[in-house]
Amino acid sequence: MPFRFEKASCVAAGTFNMYIVQPAWLGRREIAIFPEGTELEIETRLDAPGFKFQSPQLPAVWTVTPSRITLETADPEHECGETLARVLKALPWTPLVAVGTNGVYEGVKSDLDGMGGIAAYPFADRKPADFELAQRGYHVALKRGDLVLNLQLSVKADSVGLSFNAHTDLRNKNNESALDAARGFLDHRRLAESLLSDIFQVDIEHASRDS
Repeated sequence: MPFRFEKASCVAAGTFNMYIVQPAWLGRREIAIFPEGTELEIETRLDAPGFKFQSPQLPAVWTVTPSRITLETADPEHECGETLARVLKALPWTPLVAVGTNGVYEGVKSDLDGMGGIAAYPFADRKPADFELAQRGYHVALKRGDLVLNLQLSVKADSVGLSFNAHTDLRNKNNESALDAARGFLDHRRLAESLLSDIFQVDIEHASRDS
């Protein structure tokens, strides 16, 4: 049984004025589309600046803090990166550190019995006698140009998870480089899925593909 897509996100890290990046501003600039009658659920934290907003009528959850903007979706077809690129284009002088694409995939451990690709990995299982083993993992980092892909396989008691982070360093780069990195959201996801499949010898549901 293949690993199932759970969620993906696109993140811009830098220095943001979170009082600008508000739902009303996003709507006026048509960066985000709010259907008529959209009711937003807005959350804030008492221990740190920032806010999160979401709605059943929106395809992504937005999180805005002074150091990052994140769009997260459970819809494998939603293009978070293009939306984030429109934000960054509207804020061309914002100092940026990096743009990243993340993905999470879940599998049931019993479905993987007998799959040699996973069983063959030398997961560390040494532990003190008074501890129980909660999770084991295997991490691979691959670099090509400015792009670093971090690939992770995690094994828990009753589940197995795959995840990735595709990280583009933007220090000393211009705004166009940031836009390119954000717009690479789906391409980076597809590349990471292919590498996860090849390296860990597992199948992934490729839910987002151009036909």
